[in-house]
Amino acid sequence: MSLAAFALSFLVGGVAGTASGLLGIGGGLLMVPFLYFLMGSSSWSGLAVPLEYQAALAHATSLAVIVPTALSGLVTFRRMGVVPWSTVLPLGAAAALTALLGARVAVELPTPFLKAAFGAFLLYSGARLLRRAPPTEDVPATEGGIGRRRAWVGGGAIGFLSALLGVGGGIVAVPILIHWARLELHRVVPASIAIIVFAAPAGVLSYSLAGAGIGGLPPGSFGYVHLPSALAMIPGAVLCAPLGARWNQRMARGTLRPLFAALLLVVGVQLVWVHGGPLLFGS
Repeated sequence: MSLAAFALSFLVGGVAGTASGLLGIGGGLLMVPFLYFLMGSSSWSGLAVPLEYQAALAHATSLAVIVPTALSGLVTFRRMGVVPWSTVLPLGAAAALTALLGARVAVELPTPFLKAAFGAFLLYSGARLLRRAPPTEDVPATEGGIGRRRAWVGGGAIGFLSALLGVGGGIVAVPILIHWARLELHRVVPASIAIIVFAAPAGVLSYSLAGAGIGGLPPGSFGYVHLPSALAMIPGAVLCAPLGARWNQRMARGTLRPLFAALLLVVGVQLVWVHGGPLLFGS
């Protein structure tokens, strides 16, 4: 990797870490598009990655950064005493199991399809963020956990999409935690971060095993995880995740949601247009 790629990776890691703690996501919504760009721009990044491996490598590397980032945010929330473990544990267990499957499916799919699918996911995520969050009084809060069936269905969806798309899964987890688990809103983001701590390591393990022994991956790759890129992003992400977590508990809800949603929509449109068009209409 070039010096410019390292520096930019550090900055993107910091932004992703802040978003992780603030919005309850893993940060992959920002890191994956950046890694697509990084791995497809060998002229300045110094990374020569064959097209067929770019998406899997980006998703796996994003998950590798998400693990310490989510842990950093979780430590902060745990000190605040706002993590609802009775809800987190069953959802997290289901998410970890299906994340193993999601990564295996991802490495079998064509790179253009994965990039277009990720773009569609960004469009969905941006649209959800633009919707006004339900006020606390409209969400009856419980602290008794979540039913077993809902835990397996909801946690399974979180883990599978997390590994398949290289994201933490918070965009999926947040509505489940609000509408199925009926958590108080100030506990939703801490719970989402905690579930990510279960799902992301399982996805990383599956990607690492799936990519073992494959030729053509860039130097420093551990399976499909590109360690230099991950190590460049981790410091900024870990340092900034607690900052985002503290902002989450202090800021008025919705302050940054429109800006973040607009970013996701712009990147999503670009990915769907560039990679989805040829798939649908031919090159």
